[in-house]
Amino acid sequence: MANEYGFGLGSILAVVIVAMMLLFLPLMMGPVGPPSIPLIMVFPIILLCVFLFLHFTSK
Repeated sequence: MANEYGFGLGSILAVVIVAMMLLFLPLMMGPVGPPSIPLIMVFPIILLCVFLFLHFTSK
């Protein structure tokens, strides 16, 4: 019954790995410039596609 709500060792490990990546990956990056406008627009478009896919497949 420990994994009744989907919150187990795998979930905790995934959160810890993502947190470590957010903390340490920027330290390994060199100086970079700001992203271009088309690259910035990629993220909302991908999120919209995922949202629409989930919306239509849940019916």
